[in-house]
Amino acid sequence: MRKPAAILGTIVIVNACLWGFTILMVAHTLKGAGAREAYDMIQHILGGVAGISTVIVGGGKAGLMQTMKAQERESQSN
Repeated sequence: MRKPAAILGTIVIVNACLWGFTILMVAHTLKGAGAREAYDMIQHILGGVAGISTVIVGGGKAGLMQTMKAQERESQSN
C-alpha cells in the first residue's frame, strides 16, 4: 500500500481540481448574466459541488483511517 501522505495528497489534489472546474463552470454560466439572477443560476452548481467535495474529502479520509487502523492491528498481531 502507498504511504498515507501520498493518499492524503491525492485527495487534496482531486478536491482542488474539482473546485477549479467549478470556477470554470460558474464563470461560463454567468457569462452575460445580470446581477439579480446570478445566484439563482449558480446555486445548484455550488451546492452539488460542495456535496461532492464533502464526500471526496470525508470519504477519502475515513477510508485512509480504516486502512491505517487495519495495518496497525495486523502489525500488532505479528
